[in-house]
Amino acid sequence: MIEEMRNASREAPKAIVMSVYIGAVTGFIFLISICFCIGDITSTAGSTTGVPLIQIFYDSTNSVVGTCFLSSLIVVIVLVCANALIAEGSRSLFAFARDHGLPFSELFATVESKRQVPVYAILLACAVQLALNSIYFGTLTGFNTVISIATEGFYLSYAMPLLARTLSWFMGDTKTLPGPYSLGRWGIWMNMLGLVFLIFTSITFNFPTLNPVNSGDMNYTSAAIGIIALISLVTWIATGRKRFTGPQIGGEVPVLEARAEIVHDQLADKGDL
Repeated sequence: MIEEMRNASREAPKAIVMSVYIGAVTGFIFLISICFCIGDITSTAGSTTGVPLIQIFYDSTNSVVGTCFLSSLIVVIVLVCANALIAEGSRSLFAFARDHGLPFSELFATVESKRQVPVYAILLACAVQLALNSIYFGTLTGFNTVISIATEGFYLSYAMPLLARTLSWFMGDTKTLPGPYSLGRWGIWMNMLGLVFLIFTSITFNFPTLNPVNSGDMNYTSAAIGIIALISLVTWIATGRKRFTGPQIGGEVPVLEARAEIVHDQLADKGDL
């Protein structure tokens, strides 16, 4: 999605940080409100609705209409988030296929000429999302595993560049990455702190939530991550190492080099160089 933004080097970090701030504030307000409205925890958890949140809405409003209205707001939020995930996922698939990182890359990298969108990548993202959501109808444990994989996948994707950056610093091969935002000499220490936190959370996400553990409440996230890693390794050995080119601009200039040139030109125009 960043490739479709104007002034992405400045606006994308702002969007990422602001989403955290806004989510923290609104989420805190929502959770505090729900906690104050919870009645008997046992009866709420065992609600006949199957969804404790709906029971909380009903206990707070004493109205079926009010409960349906509040529940509908949650449904709207879920639908909007689902569309955003499809957009984000399809663009990631398109970018990966464009760089020859997927099987059938030529197909999924195709952009429909009239609407200028990667139709096949969108259809693949929809199919994967439907398949993963369908697991809920079969097993709640499997669905919870999918949720954990999604969360841990984000954490691992954040940890990998921090690990690469930290290792390059220890090996004396670190490079200055120009951009509108910089932590200066504190950057490497913030990277290390973030890496330690992400490693900790990635490990704890593999723990079961109940004790003793049985097949019904086991956390299978580690097994699923292992399978994904194995598939990725096989794909890399079979085709990726021969065909994957990495992100390119205009098919010739690597992204980091192009970004460095852009920032250098911007600073030169401002007289900072």
